[in-house]
Amino acid sequence: MWRQLGLPAVLACVAFGGGGCATRGPNHVYLTAFPDPAVHDLGPAGGDIGHAVAAGERVLGLAYDYNTDHLFLRIAPAQVIRVIERPSGRILREMPLLEELRTEKSADLAIRSSDRHLFAVHGDGRSVVELTLFGEFVRRIEPRDPIGTIGGLAYDQRRDRLLFLSAGAPARIGALAPDGNVTNGVTLAAAVAPVSLGYDSEARHCFVPLAGAHALGEFDETGALTATHRVARPEPITAIDAGPRSFVRVF
Repeated sequence: MWRQLGLPAVLACVAFGGGGCATRGPNHVYLTAFPDPAVHDLGPAGGDIGHAVAAGERVLGLAYDYNTDHLFLRIAPAQVIRVIERPSGRILREMPLLEELRTEKSADLAIRSSDRHLFAVHGDGRSVVELTLFGEFVRRIEPRDPIGTIGGLAYDQRRDRLLFLSAGAPARIGALAPDGNVTNGVTLAAAVAPVSLGYDSEARHCFVPLAGAHALGEFDETGALTATHRVARPEPITAIDAGPRSFVRVF
């Protein structure tokens, strides 16, 4: 396997030391639905993680880190971020949310895999808080231009930018810089349920639940709907993220 991957790729991973590195594989999409207790994997040969969510809990946001193959779930009413090892489903830790982040409404989560900083929708629904890997406060990002309610977050790992889904009608996807500068992107060509956002950084495709369809819409970088992914069970989708499954991980 090492020969197939190539020695330079392996050495590049080792050079990162404890930071972690991954050789990217095919893209997977992870989602939760209420009251389904599993995290579903829509990727090739995907294996769902059962019982990731306890009875009475709801996932408000989801982030996937391909470097570690870990899932981060934002859970209510416990108001924690739960870190799950994939594929075992083992809970590694739970981090209490800051008071300003606590909410019962949809409030998405994203991760920047280069340093594993998390980005969480603020309780006000209109700004974002950056956190360390262990849930410690870094900064609050307040948009300089009004973008309305934030219906989802995702991180573009290739172009190093935080993406947001505006919950207006029609829904739009743009980028939010650390200084609050807003770059408006595209308008989605289909009606969506703006509760979460996933992003494939390689294909530059985004994933958003479709309105009233219990299905996931896949949109290209122009906002056109390119595919509809049906879910096995009819519960409404609550959280999504996307990312490449790793062939090799070094920590």
